[in-house]
Amino acid sequence: MKQVLGIILTAALTVSIVSGTSYNQPVEATKQTDVKWLQEIQAQAKKARSLDGKVVLEKTTLAQVHKSYKGEKNSNWCQSGNGLASADRALHYCSTYGVKDTKAKVSAIVYDPKQVKRTVTVKEVKKAYPTAKLDKTFNVMTVSSKQVNIYLNLNSDRTQVMSILVKYN
Repeated sequence: MKQVLGIILTAALTVSIVSGTSYNQPVEATKQTDVKWLQEIQAQAKKARSLDGKVVLEKTTLAQVHKSYKGEKNSNWCQSGNGLASADRALHYCSTYGVKDTKAKVSAIVYDPKQVKRTVTVKEVKKAYPTAKLDKTFNVMTVSSKQVNIYLNLNSDRTQVMSILVKYN
């Protein structure tokens, strides 16, 4: 059931991202920093934490996120409609719809590479995550671990990563 929910969430996120602006931009040469950044995301995802370590999945509430980060905004990326984004829109913290921020636990973290001036290619993903599996139906690459999965939403050409979703299986 959780896998089906994860696939639906990922598909909806992919559709919302891809249906926006055209993302078929030229791909830059591989930068070691992007591969390292992906590996850092994976290392923190294994601990169910955000890249900066301030948010823990299913433990940190949106109210705590609000206290930790000044200048965050409502996130329009969260399928549930309940979430916060960092001031630069590079990170999105999603939670359950209809739950007050004081009780709403962060259930997913979304990274937007474009907002941090990164062009992450599928080639880099394969270097960082050799076990990543491609789902051509949803244009998603999945990196599975025991508890937390990483979903990499790709552009329509399947050459570039548009967003990275971290959530429990």
